Amino acid sequence: MPLFFRIAIVGVGLIGGSLGLAVKKRQLAENVIGVDQNEEHLQTALRLGIVDQAMTGFDSALLPEAELIVVATPVSSIADDVRQAASVVHNALITDVGSTKETICSQIDQAALPNGCRFVGSHPIAGAEKSGAEHGDADLFENRLAVITPTASASRRDVNVLTQFWHALGARTAIMSPAEHDRILARTSHLPHLLSVLLADRLQLRDRQYTGTGYDSMTRLASGQPKLWRDIVANNAEAILEAVRDYENALKNLRETIERNDWETLAQVFEHVKNNRDALDT
Repeated sequence: MPLFFRIAIVGVGLIGGSLGLAVKKRQLAENVIGVDQNEEHLQTALRLGIVDQAMTGFDSALLPEAELIVVATPVSSIADDVRQAASVVHNALITDVGSTKETICSQIDQAALPNGCRFVGSHPIAGAEKSGAEHGDADLFENRLAVITPTASASRRDVNVLTQFWHALGARTAIMSPAEHDRILARTSHLPHLLSVLLADRLQLRDRQYTGTGYDSMTRLASGQPKLWRDIVANNAEAILEAVRDYENALKNLRETIERNDWETLAQVFEHVKNNRDALDT
């Protein structure tokens, strides 16, 4: 039995497209609506069966019947998109998939949302360096972690509904504050992206022919969408800077170890890090 009669997805790129495919594969809604300012994106979503109806704005008669709205637009647009959606729907639960949370959640005043709408933030930690609905994957969220970030005004019922939704998509869930989410993701996602960018940036063109799978793996993240990542860094700058400073200290310690020709300490570092990394796969 479907969890919802109608779900609306705002932004039908890779994540929004994957959401639509996942919802339809698991029959979680009787009807899926796609909202996107780009008509080409909408036509792709319709052609691939990601959504049942598509619209370029929030003024359609279909939207007021949506029980759940998932905003999958860039982080710089999410708060405005939540407010626009709430202006035309009634008693809907609205969430998002942005990889930063504190700025977004602070920009959305629950009490000011009209028509009985509520917002609770989400972030499924899943994705790829590719973009566009054509790369959507119905199993993208399977066995991935979806973080739910309620503020003090969120109801337990809405948090439970979102938890049930992400579980139905195959994801595991964790609940934490927006601030804690951003501190953790700065270290586990945002800093790794910046390091990948720096590695790719420092490669000399004449050395490109000598790169192998290790370099390819380390720099894969640098192929992410530039404007999207610019906005992510801007929205989580404080936590990212803290992570960068910590990394600078670690890199300094590594440099000094090599300068001292302290190979025994270096071997111990390698052993310690290998054990930590191997534990991630167990």
